Amino acid sequence: MSVLVTTVDGYHIFASSGKHLTALEGHRVECFVPGSDGTWLAVVDRHAIWSHGRDGTWTPIAESTHGLTGVVGVGDVVYAGTANARVLCGASSATLEPVESFDTVAGRDAWHAVGMPLQVRSMTATAHDHELLVNVHVGGIPRSADGGITWQPTIDVDADVHQVLAHPTRPEIVVAAASVGLCRSRDGGATWHTTDDGMELSYARAVTIIDDDVLVTGSEGPGSARAAVYRASVDGGPVTKVMGGLPDFVAGNIDTGCIASDGARVAFVDGNGDVWQSSEGCDGFERIADGLAGVTGVAVA
Repeated sequence: MSVLVTTVDGYHIFASSGKHLTALEGHRVECFVPGSDGTWLAVVDRHAIWSHGRDGTWTPIAESTHGLTGVVGVGDVVYAGTANARVLCGASSATLEPVESFDTVAGRDAWHAVGMPLQVRSMTATAHDHELLVNVHVGGIPRSADGGITWQPTIDVDADVHQVLAHPTRPEIVVAAASVGLCRSRDGGATWHTTDDGMELSYARAVTIIDDDVLVTGSEGPGSARAAVYRASVDGGPVTKVMGGLPDFVAGNIDTGCIASDGARVAFVDGNGDVWQSSEGCDGFERIADGLAGVTGVAVA
């Protein structure tokens, strides 16, 4: 297993052998998500989408004059979110073009900025590319079931969602982290059920999925000094705190995109830039790096 960490100054690989490798120094790398055929996608320097291949090669595939804040691949099409809460799309090696239907989604006039400018914060597509979901901060989770032709609002705008994530194999399951706690959907993101029961720290910023469990990070708020990781079934039921070698609390916020799983192990980066990984599932956590600066996201491969 390798833990992959993106930052404002390049990309880090923490290999299971103990090696620490870097790439793309001098480039801001963020929104690192799985692509097709074992590749990964990322936003680089805010205005380009790059692909990271199986052989470790980085390749620019699309660009935009807009500031980019999110990306997701749906088949051969790349969708990107922007810093002014728009959605763009395009094929590989193309300029990204606006998805104009997203600009007229119902309820858009109620979107509003909180703590940062109004923007797309995260994006996801359900298994088999059935639905596309876009987390706007603060604007809920607009959803398209027809390739971006039409969009419908879903969760309440003031739930203040910070990350949305679809289950990798079950198209009906989508989860989200929000200021109101853990949000779960069993109909592809059309409707949502929210809970903070069992979450001492219920201001949720990030989510990942391991098997049929969701892990959600919680803190006391945007300026929190401490955070925790919680676990629940994606199908519903109670939320419990993850320990497994972790201290009672870690530093700051575990932010959007900063917890991840490959289905067997988990890694996250806390508010101090400390990198944690589990040995198996949610057990045997250890700190493998300290004080990494400018972290924007984490993945496990």
